[in-house]
Amino acid sequence: MFPTLRFVCCLLAAVGVAAAAEVEIDPGPGGNVVVQRVDGRTVSVAPDQRDIQKGQWWFYWSFRLRAAAEMPVKIVFSGQNPLGVRGPATSRDGGMTWQWLGADRVQAFRHEGRPAWSFEVCAPDGPSEMLVAFCPHYRESHLRAWLDQQPPGAALRVEELCRSRQGRSVELLRAGCLDRERSRGVVLLTSRHHACEAMATYALEGLLSAVLADDELGRRWRENWEVMAVPFMDKDGVENGDSGKNRAPHDHNRDYNDQPLYPEVAAWMKLGGTLQDRVAAVLDMHCPWIRGEWNDRAYFVGPRDEGFWTKEQQFAAILARVRSGPIPFREQDCLPFGTAWNTGGNFAQGRSCSSWAISAFPKAELVASLELAYADALGVEVTAASARAFGRDLAQALAEHLDQKR
Repeated sequence: MFPTLRFVCCLLAAVGVAAAAEVEIDPGPGGNVVVQRVDGRTVSVAPDQRDIQKGQWWFYWSFRLRAAAEMPVKIVFSGQNPLGVRGPATSRDGGMTWQWLGADRVQAFRHEGRPAWSFEVCAPDGPSEMLVAFCPHYRESHLRAWLDQQPPGAALRVEELCRSRQGRSVELLRAGCLDRERSRGVVLLTSRHHACEAMATYALEGLLSAVLADDELGRRWRENWEVMAVPFMDKDGVENGDSGKNRAPHDHNRDYNDQPLYPEVAAWMKLGGTLQDRVAAVLDMHCPWIRGEWNDRAYFVGPRDEGFWTKEQQFAAILARVRSGPIPFREQDCLPFGTAWNTGGNFAQGRSCSSWAISAFPKAELVASLELAYADALGVEVTAASARAFGRDLAQALAEHLDQKR
C-alpha cells in the first residue's frame, strides 16, 4: 500500500469509517458504530457508547456498508453480544424497509480470548450499499412517508411541540375527534424517550392509522376521542443514531422532574398542564432489553399506584380478548411493580413519563408504559407490519376500555 493510501485508511478508521480496497463502513443515516479493525473483507465493530453514563453499556448499533456488489463481508463483534434474537436487520433501500437476517446467520466463537459473534452480509447490485443495524430504523423520513400517504381532509394535524436542543422540529400529531367541544377526552401517546426503540414507533403509527381508517373503529375514534402523539421524544437522538438509554446525566425517561433538561420533556409537561381532566389515557411506548425473560413479548410495566395497576390489568384483559394481529398478548403480560427490573431503584435518577402522568392526570382511565420486543414476541417475528398491526389492536382495546369507563 502506498504511504498516502495507508494514511487515509488510518484516518478514516479513526473517525468511524472503515476503508479498505474493497470495503467501506461508516455510520450512515441514523448511524451508530465504532470501527475497530479492518482486515480485508473482515471488519470488527462495536456499538458507539457516546453520551452514555460511565459504567453503562447499551447494545444499539447501525452502519452503512459499501462494497462490491454481492461480495461477502464478515462483521465481527466481541466482548458483549449486541445482536438480537433474529440477528441483524438489513435494508437495501436506504432504510425505508427492513428484513431480519436471521439468527441462523450468526456465528458464536472466541476471538483473541474473548467471546465474539459474526455474520456475513453482501451489498446488493445497483448502488452497492446497504444499511445494517441492530433493529429497523424509524426516523423523521419514515414519519414523512406515512404523512404523505394520508388523504386530503384526514382528521389529522401536524403541529410542533418544540425545538430540540439541536434546533430540530419536534412533531406533535393530533388525530381523531379534533373538535374539543365534542370530544369525550384526549389520549396522549409518546415513543422514543430512548432513541433506539424504533419498533415502538411503528406501533404508534399503526395506532394512528387505526384512528384515521375509513372503518367502524376509525369512525368510533373520530366521533369520540382526540389523540395527541409525539413520535420522537428524543428527536436529536433519533436522527443522530444514539442509543438514548442511560444518556448522561440521565435520559429523557428520567427527566420528568421540576426542572427538565430536555426541551421535549419540558414542552410535553407544559402541554399536559393545559389539559388537566380532559386526559382520558396516557400510553408511553418502548422496547426492552435484547433477549430473555420479559424481553421476548409485548407487555405493560406495572405502576406503583394500586388504582392505576387495576386499570392497567383491566385494559390488558381487553387487549388480550380483542387482539387480531399477529403479535401475541396475554392478560398476564403485565410486569408488577417490584418484579424483575421494575423496582424503585430503577427510577432513582428521576421520574419517568408514566410516573409523571399518574400524578398529573389522576382521573385518567389508563396510564401505562408499553414494552414491545425488538424482534421476537413469543415466537412471532416483530416487523414494521406486525408492529403496526399491534398498534391497531391497541386502538381497538383503548376504544373499548374508554367506552366502559367514560
